[in-house]
Amino acid sequence: MVANWRRWLLALGLAALTVTVRAAEPRARIVREETPIAKQTAELVIADLSRRGWNVTEAVVGPDGAPSETRFAGDTMLVALGSRALATLPKSIGGATAVAALVTRSALEEMPQSDRWSAIILDQPAERWANLIQLAFAGRMATAGLLLGAFNTKSMPLLQRKFQERQLTLVEERVVATDEVVPALDRLLPRVAVLLALPDPMVHNRATVQALLLTTYRAGVPVVAYSESYLQAGAVIALYSTASQISAQVVETLLQLREGRPAAAIQAPRYFTVGVNATVARSLGLPLPSGGELKERLRAAEQ
Repeated sequence: MVANWRRWLLALGLAALTVTVRAAEPRARIVREETPIAKQTAELVIADLSRRGWNVTEAVVGPDGAPSETRFAGDTMLVALGSRALATLPKSIGGATAVAALVTRSALEEMPQSDRWSAIILDQPAERWANLIQLAFAGRMATAGLLLGAFNTKSMPLLQRKFQERQLTLVEERVVATDEVVPALDRLLPRVAVLLALPDPMVHNRATVQALLLTTYRAGVPVVAYSESYLQAGAVIALYSTASQISAQVVETLLQLREGRPAAAIQAPRYFTVGVNATVARSLGLPLPSGGELKERLRAAEQ
């Protein structure tokens, strides 16, 4: 009888412990776009959090712009991957904590105002671009050009200031329509030694990239771009953050917020990659450091 009573108490204690552990189990809800980069980033975040004992669920933003499932518990931490995913979240979600990633600074108008939200933007910092131009070309190319669409107009003053601080000049040529990209490029290239390609869907898209790269190559002007695909297509250098690097920062931010430590409302990419197209560099007669060397020099410059 006593033995049975003890077994019952033990079972009751274990059950209570299980309930307590489950109640304390951290939970995250990922809402993502249907893009390869969002899918890969989500998979990496889920794998990392799962190893840490988190309960993670996922919703995909469908063709109609609505997530496949919108319900979440009040203590669930939210992750929005992509601008469309961010836009689907309700403007008021109580005290929920959330992290957005794979978004541009311009998309943050859709972001609820809360000290429990943090966004990791895709935009690399202006000083990082200026440092890259300075370090890669070792002062040989002091004048850079930028095809400026509406997408980057607000960031231009900061970019120019960061370039000027490093004794570099950034020259702009405005573009108001996709069919004006090549004519604008023809006007810009005689005035610059290197072309800086920053994300802008009107300026850099499937209809313009090949013509832009061919025109700059014929003019002997190297292109410094923002993505691995641009690098593979013919840019001489690219600065970008991979899905693995973005997911690491997402997880770090979630853990920081869960511990009650505030995070910046807007975070630049903490981790980044520098790629060098050695074939194009050689064709243009440019002696360049390796991507790994440039990355280490950039990191040192930011410390």
